[in-house]
Amino acid sequence: MKKIYLLSIALFICAVSISQTIVIGGQCITNAVTLTYATDIEGRPAYVGSGTVLGMTGTEVSLFWIGAPDNLWVIAFDGQPYFQNPCNTPIPPGVSPFICPWVPVVGQSCTGAGPLTVTGAVVLPVSFTAFTATATATSVALQWTTSQESNNRGFTVQRSADGVSWTDLGFVAGAVNASTPTNYSYTDKFPGTGINFYRLRQHDIDGRTSLSAVVTATIVSNKFFTVSDNPGNGIYKLNMASSLEVLQLLITDASGKVLLTKRTAAGNQVIDISNHAPGVYWLMIKKGTTQTGLKLIKL
Repeated sequence: MKKIYLLSIALFICAVSISQTIVIGGQCITNAVTLTYATDIEGRPAYVGSGTVLGMTGTEVSLFWIGAPDNLWVIAFDGQPYFQNPCNTPIPPGVSPFICPWVPVVGQSCTGAGPLTVTGAVVLPVSFTAFTATATATSVALQWTTSQESNNRGFTVQRSADGVSWTDLGFVAGAVNASTPTNYSYTDKFPGTGINFYRLRQHDIDGRTSLSAVVTATIVSNKFFTVSDNPGNGIYKLNMASSLEVLQLLITDASGKVLLTKRTAAGNQVIDISNHAPGVYWLMIKKGTTQTGLKLIKL
């Protein structure tokens, strides 16, 4: 394999033999390869070993941190990164499918029958076994399970409409330390119409954070009303389709504090939150057993 990465592999030649080791296996690695601590790079441990990779014996396998602007842990073969991990941890992350995931470097191929494994002197603050998002007519139920936790303060639930820009929805406290499965849940009562993206930001007790994998849920539009002048100055025009049923209106701020509740007939209404601060608010309307919501943006 071509050595194109600029980090000097010579740093690893002066390895000091201590007890810290990391074992990497799976994918294109034949048998597991044991890496031994070599030195510190930018204050973080680097490891090196050799094994059979992509059918080539004697391939140097290394794991180390690349600083700014990349800020990544990488697994490299003969100096060429093949896997990367953006989790900002003091020691290399282990493998977990739902948090701190190792992903292939674009343009590099190291596939095989078994998944990548990274064990030994690694950090696994939280080991996830599941993370799902299930849509109902008007809400999304998020559920996740951990198999173990270490110094886990909890999770910030985040949502995105495009998978790029994220908004915090709420915080769910963690078990701190646990060695048996722990189940968690959170309900997004006001998802957007269409695809909703969700992820978890896991918080350690010492302030470090890491991100989960992303899951999605789709809400099919069933709105029986429209709102104009949104975004706007806090005065919105609400038009609701004709109905013999009494409608229930609820407006909350982003924290869930109720600002207005109202029972009304269908037709044209005016919603006035102009006396509240600029920000994001939520309008929920219930018609019989059907309930749907909409985000109001006050400029």
